[in-house]
Amino acid sequence: MHKQPNLIFVHGSGQSKLSYNFLKIFLPEHNDLCLEYDTAEEPDKILKRFQFLADQEFEGEPVSIIAHSYGCLLATLFSKEYKNVNNLVTLSSPWAGSRTAKWLALVFRQSQLFKNTQPGSPLLNAISETKLEFPIINIISTGTSSSGNALAGMGAPNDGLLTVETQKQVPSTFTNVNNIELALSHNELLFSMEVVELIKDMFFNETK
Repeated sequence: MHKQPNLIFVHGSGQSKLSYNFLKIFLPEHNDLCLEYDTAEEPDKILKRFQFLADQEFEGEPVSIIAHSYGCLLATLFSKEYKNVNNLVTLSSPWAGSRTAKWLALVFRQSQLFKNTQPGSPLLNAISETKLEFPIINIISTGTSSSGNALAGMGAPNDGLLTVETQKQVPSTFTNVNNIELALSHNELLFSMEVVELIKDMFFNETK
């Protein structure tokens, strides 16, 4: 049995476990497992590997999860399979998908990422039906004065990659959610001391 908290990190698309480095440095001592994937993979294949690695590392012990962007979607479905998740922090999650992805999927027809993140995709529908009752902090990046992206937002406020609206549309089947807005860009959340403090408060029962 591990004495320190068990943390699982799931990165966003186009990233790796390196994107966890800043948070890892400033969080208290803990055991961590960074679950990596390729966006070209089928979600079912990714989730089977996640389950295997988590079982190998933690043997069914309680875990807490931090996920970013597309990783939030995968972490949601993984949480249902692992069955011993204490809590979850989601950073800039595309809960309702991306309208930009809908149009890009028409051009890049082989892209699993655009297929899975367009509104109404099978992946998003599965997530909308997933019931999670443990505490969740959903951190919404509202963007900065210089991070807005006309393509990403298609006329709506965004963090440079995702609209604020999609980040707020947490599935109604999540019954214990605290939404927190931070004026940061999509990737700045990964380098924010505010995020560190929120995670410490939730996972380690620590405050400033």
